[in-house]
Amino acid sequence: MKAEWKGPMPSRKENYLDLTKELKKDGYEAKVMPVKIGARGFVGSSAYGLLSKLSIGGNKRTKALRLLAETAENSSRWIWSKRNERLLHKD
Repeated sequence: MKAEWKGPMPSRKENYLDLTKELKKDGYEAKVMPVKIGARGFVGSSAYGLLSKLSIGGNKRTKALRLLAETAENSSRWIWSKRNERLLHKD
């Protein structure tokens, strides 16, 4: 699967700049930390880094990474199984 994009694709951080600015203006501390998880369940190092920054380590981090991978793989499998259903296609 791939997403079609016309023109240069903005970075993941750029997609959330307005929201981040609005949150900071309202007095919240906000930081954008994009995480890459592939459709086949590959969890990128960005997920590991995010969990570390959230002080989630050891067995809890391992379990969370495994759950992220399983969820991505199950979601991909569901989308693939529904690929011929009309609801998923634009008319």
